[in-house]
Amino acid sequence: IRSIRLAEHAFYEDVLIEASPTEARNERWEAVQTKIHSDNPSDWRQAILDADVMLDEMVKAMGYSGESLGERLKAIEPSDFETLDAAWEAHKIRNQIAHEGAGYTLDHRRARTAIDLYRQVFEEFFYI
Repeated sequence: IRSIRLAEHAFYEDVLIEASPTEARNERWEAVQTKIHSDNPSDWRQAILDADVMLDEMVKAMGYSGESLGERLKAIEPSDFETLDAAWEAHKIRNQIAHEGAGYTLDHRRARTAIDLYRQVFEEFFYI
């Protein structure tokens, strides 16, 4: 059984590497990290917006459907997604930024919290 599993792993590892642009995701995540560590509040906002786009792409790739990320998150069973609450909390912060614009006061602590929530979700599914 062990030799079969090793052979399967070797075979599917090549397939997964070709099908999954891990480096591109990690580069995008590194860009998010650079923005969140900036001294510029507009960079913090952009970091959250970028991380939310990554979350949306991940959820779509997992096969959840809906018109928006919010609808896709509603379609997820909590038992299938341990960090679902974290995803919702981060997405709510993104919505406040997107809908209230400059009227939404975002301090660096709240921005870092949002990025940490995204990180938890991405790490659960080995997305970053």
